[in-house]
Amino acid sequence: MTRPEAFATKLPPDLKQTLDVVCRRLGLRKTHVVETALREKLEDLMDAEDLKEAIAESTGFHSWESVKSERRRKGKR
Repeated sequence: MTRPEAFATKLPPDLKQTLDVVCRRLGLRKTHVVETALREKLEDLMDAEDLKEAIAESTGFHSWESVKSERRRKGKR
């Protein structure tokens, strides 16, 4: 198992206060909340990037009628 590394950042006071309140009310550790939120955000960003790439690589939507007419044009049924 890898050993956790320290990571420091500055937060806006209102966000820090909200984090404190939520953790206190729910009995959660700040480290756990921040780590979970960061993992989820990074996953969302990667998913969005993957979607952009998939859209860029796609050929677009083709209606069934256009597919059928193209097949007929090429002599396929």
